[in-house]
Amino acid sequence: MKCTHIIQTIAVLLTFIISFYGKSLLDAFWSCSLSSPYLRIGYFYLWWALPPILLLATCWSLRKTPDCLGLNRSPKTGLVVALICTAPMWLGGASAGQIATPIDWTALLHQTFIAGFFEEYLFRGFLFGLLFRKLKWGFLPAALMGSFFFGLGHLYQGATTAETVGIFLITALGALWFSWLYIEWDANLWVPIFLHSLMNFSWAFFDTSHNALGDLYANLLRTLTIAISIILTFFYHHDRGRYINKNNLLINSSEAKVP
Repeated sequence: MKCTHIIQTIAVLLTFIISFYGKSLLDAFWSCSLSSPYLRIGYFYLWWALPPILLLATCWSLRKTPDCLGLNRSPKTGLVVALICTAPMWLGGASAGQIATPIDWTALLHQTFIAGFFEEYLFRGFLFGLLFRKLKWGFLPAALMGSFFFGLGHLYQGATTAETVGIFLITALGALWFSWLYIEWDANLWVPIFLHSLMNFSWAFFDTSHNALGDLYANLLRTLTIAISIILTFFYHHDRGRYINKNNLLINSSEAKVP
């Protein structure tokens, strides 16, 4: 690995840690009391958004930031893919007829589209995306790094040890899946953003579960969504070859084709 890549890798990892844990560390010394829920949400995600942008602007230029993250790709493609893939969750949830009431629209928006966007922005676009696409990590090392922290970020949902372990595993595996989709759809971050957001929205709107584990019926619908996304992705690449292969699975070799 080139010296420049080593320095940039350290900078990316440190910036991610600052973004992910910065607010919690600051709260230990100084608590920012904001009365408005919108201000609290904005303050929380400012920690996730600002440090990565500053690093990207320093290392790759501000103008190239959307390309580095995959945000300059087609949002329409991401939305269409997500709507097709999440159809089982929406149809299954509607057939069960169990809508969460009363609906707290601020909380619902936060848990779905806002969280979906920023989690993909930080974990997939920034951490995984830069390690794999710019710093030449192999797909598995880069994706596992992101999935580990993604799983840690959901541990608060567990009430028991078994439940906590289950939540960690299912969210970490979900992160691997989102990373795969992100790359195979030409590094289009809007694909995992919309898919993540619509899955969360269905999960919350139909009152599927109080955490990421879900029951047997909910997980059947989620499995169908994952299966459709895999089939659709393979169909998308049927005549052009996939990006993730032996040339970049463990080590990103010079022969690897990375979007």
